[in-house]
Amino acid sequence: MIFPIFIVVTLLEIYVLASVGAAIGGFSTVLLVIITAFIGFFLLKQQGYSTIAKAQNTISNSQTSTLARLEGVVIVVSGVLLLTPGFITDTIGLFGLLPFSRSYFINRILEKNAKKIFNNNHSGFIHKTQKTQPKQRNEKNTIEGEFWED
Repeated sequence: MIFPIFIVVTLLEIYVLASVGAAIGGFSTVLLVIITAFIGFFLLKQQGYSTIAKAQNTISNSQTSTLARLEGVVIVVSGVLLLTPGFITDTIGLFGLLPFSRSYFINRILEKNAKKIFNNNHSGFIHKTQKTQPKQRNEKNTIEGEFWED
């Protein structure tokens, strides 16, 4: 599924770059791609530090930092899209770096994964921890995890 998307996006990028190059000139197009890369790098750095600060704050308050992790994933994917030359990937990458649109991407990720989990007759994500002490016969297993419900 990813390979056809990769091919289609690459062909669209080539078409858009050629069209913009024909309209404003080749040098101006390359300069515009470089400018968007610098703007994207600045936003990536700023939003990355902001997300790290949020994650550290939630960890220091003994809370789970799941939302900060998802924001980090969206920021990393947006950074990769910004490093890819082209106007379509730069636009999607810039939207991923803006906080209001990032929450939209995170909600879409959660919706898709929640449907997969709950349609398979599972009740949530479970992470089992292993104990360092030997197991006793009458001791019950402790299961730690997160649960969400729409």
